[in-house]
Amino acid sequence: MTGTQSQVVILGIDEDRAQQTAVAQAFNEQGLFYRFITDRRKVSGGLKQLRPHLIIVFGELESDFAIQVLDTLASDVTYAQRPVLIICNDTNDSAFVQGLRTGVVGLLQGPFTAEHVPIVRSMWEELSSRNGTSAGTANAATLQRYFEHIRRTRRSGIFLTNPRTPNEGKASFVYGRLDKASFLGAQGADALKAMSGLPQARWTFTEMAGSQSEGAGVVIEVGDTVTGETPVAEVIVGEQIEDEPLAFEVASGPNPPPSAPVPAVPANGPQAKLLLVDDDPAILKMFSTLFAKHGFVVTTATDGNEGAAATLQQTFDAVLADLNMPHLDGWGMLRVIRDDFRTRELPISFLSAHDDYRESLRALDAGAQAYLSKGTKLDVIVGQVVKLLEPRRAMQAAFELGQTDALVIHQVGPQWLLRLIGSMGLTGTLICRDGWASYQLFFNQGACFHASAVAGKYNAEGERAFNAFIASRAGEGSFSNGVPAGASQNLHLTTEVLIERACTTLNDNERRMRESLMLTATQIDVNAQLYEVYRAVGPKQWLEAARLICEEKTPPRDLIAQLDISPVEIEECMKDLIRRGVVSLRKA
Repeated sequence: MTGTQSQVVILGIDEDRAQQTAVAQAFNEQGLFYRFITDRRKVSGGLKQLRPHLIIVFGELESDFAIQVLDTLASDVTYAQRPVLIICNDTNDSAFVQGLRTGVVGLLQGPFTAEHVPIVRSMWEELSSRNGTSAGTANAATLQRYFEHIRRTRRSGIFLTNPRTPNEGKASFVYGRLDKASFLGAQGADALKAMSGLPQARWTFTEMAGSQSEGAGVVIEVGDTVTGETPVAEVIVGEQIEDEPLAFEVASGPNPPPSAPVPAVPANGPQAKLLLVDDDPAILKMFSTLFAKHGFVVTTATDGNEGAAATLQQTFDAVLADLNMPHLDGWGMLRVIRDDFRTRELPISFLSAHDDYRESLRALDAGAQAYLSKGTKLDVIVGQVVKLLEPRRAMQAAFELGQTDALVIHQVGPQWLLRLIGSMGLTGTLICRDGWASYQLFFNQGACFHASAVAGKYNAEGERAFNAFIASRAGEGSFSNGVPAGASQNLHLTTEVLIERACTTLNDNERRMRESLMLTATQIDVNAQLYEVYRAVGPKQWLEAARLICEEKTPPRDLIAQLDISPVEIEECMKDLIRRGVVSLRKA
């Protein structure tokens, strides 16, 4: 999350119009683009029109206004992870958000003055160095306040007290609601109450999908509680907000990135291609008709195996799949798609009629962008699928308007971006950074002719660097016209062929690594939370092998002597556990 001041677009949300006019002027005078909304009912529409990088809410955390704004943000696929600053009088919760990258990341003492502007800029620039975890020590009163803070801020993540000790307590939260908790034999609300009574404790909180990763693991729940729009957010996507102008902008202020209204249905031009996966013919027929009416080209599949195969045979813009299917359920299909470099960038949303799968998805954190109940209103389901397309539509608009100095590459995928540059026939330089390395790619009329990568003291050139870029995560960067004088050519194939070769190489590398580890691994690491999910919903024929592996830490090579199943089945079980993230293998 890097960026210069010219790259930051800020949305202020406040019910005091007079104050916001002065706030906007203060930001714009110091070179930061700022707009504001003063009607809480217009927050959702304002987000879609402006697409801000940073959101500032003016109000106390316990106020209905702030809670409603945070509810609206949490319910939106695109903006659920946007950083939020709170300008308030009560900043006692500031210690709880230090280190966090998403949601509420800072509380600043009000009332607002021009001196807040450099503080906001500094906090924005500092976010990239955060790790998604906050920590501290607390007494009982502070712990009770912290649990209330989690509820008020609609925070999702894992809370630990006295971590890595015999009396460790653990609680998981989803949008501020307690999901699970355990402490010294107590469970659920009783465990949380016991933790909150500790006279002194160390604590840590790790936000869900807030660490420096690609962010693809965010699961947005859409159903009875969260519907994708707050009940009062009546603004139609794309219409002008009645309170415009939304902000005061001085003549010398910078222009924002492209902010063309996002259509409620696919825009004119090539129709969006949607893959529907469900074992119920009636559901397939109903949703095929629904999405076709909204301009989608729809392909159907009847189970996870068929759906995963379809993603390799055709190019899709999004996938909408049922979770409860025979042969290979949606969970397994998701992992197959995410484990293959050819398909891992596909935006995927899930439908389910069973609430227990919500727990499965939250625990897995495996790369679904949205989760919807089959009882959700049909227009909301269409709207959420359209939201899966928004990052790529916004990126294409940015390139068309020449606003390419702040690209959030992981939101669209490296392969998709390379194909966009190729289709537009651009000549220029793409710079990308993630948590591991920096990458530089040169293009001539859309063809990538040079790639280099630097990770610490290690350098890579040509296809090795190109492959590393394809495998990059959490990448952000920029595209500029022109290439350095005397730039050398170290790539000699078309971009499409390079992408195909990269995916083959990366898939082969991961396959060899897994197969080698299954033969030579002496250390088995188990994700206890995911193992609980696997015991509940995993393939029954592999549960005993999974128990030996996860509970008794039996090496894969020793399972044959203990179980009456074939080596092939053991290998498939082991791959399934690895694919689902339940276990990882390594040499001691």
